[in-house]
Amino acid sequence: MQQKKKSAMSDAQVEEAARLFGILSESSRLKLLRALMVGPRTVTELIQDTQMKQGNISKHLGVLLDARFVGREREGNFARYSIIDEKLYALCELVCSRIQNDARIRLKSLVG
Repeated sequence: MQQKKKSAMSDAQVEEAARLFGILSESSRLKLLRALMVGPRTVTELIQDTQMKQGNISKHLGVLLDARFVGREREGNFARYSIIDEKLYALCELVCSRIQNDARIRLKSLVG
């Protein structure tokens, strides 16, 4: 398979990519993003969707907000969170397709 040539990343870009991947490496944050991919959610709805504790959700939402992966809109006493970085959908599709492909290869090797 031939690889596409891309311009080399600068050291600063490598550091920023590592920071963003670090944010996405936490399974709790991925569970929150998965829930938000369905649509905007309040913390109460995220508790129901993820079975996580409110304090844990708030902590991880803060990290996702700071990274500008999600946004927050106030609705009276509530805040509704949603994905604002549309690239997350493409990234998830890329990673999920890789996982599915790897699973097919493993299954094929087991079956023979």
